[in-house]
Amino acid sequence: MKLEFCALCGATENLNHHHVVPKVKGGTDEEENILTLCPEHHGMIHMVSPGSWAHRRELQKIGIEKAKLKGVYKGRQPSIDYEKVKRLWEQGIGATEIAKQMNIHRDSVYRIVPKEPYRKSKSGQYLLGV
Repeated sequence: MKLEFCALCGATENLNHHHVVPKVKGGTDEEENILTLCPEHHGMIHMVSPGSWAHRRELQKIGIEKAKLKGVYKGRQPSIDYEKVKRLWEQGIGATEIAKQMNIHRDSVYRIVPKEPYRKSKSGQYLLGV
């Protein structure tokens, strides 16, 4: 149950709520399915009983699929303004300068800008021409 202290040691800071039955496997947020633990004991629970913890990615994938069906998961939102990158590129600003201005990696600029009529040379530089 949700407590204001760790059920094992009595710690009162940085508490975690451990679901006995994971939510993606039908567990609920009901009091009887939750155990309040400090981070150390929460980690120990997962080490002693790693069943669900060992399959964390699988559980995450199931949870995301359920959330998508409910319409509440939309994925990570883009953090780069693609249109601004394209505008700066069309103004003749180089990839390195665009990357500095927008605080992104230069490779991100090259993924966004149109590749034609540019081609990549053996040295890795993009050159104008066919």
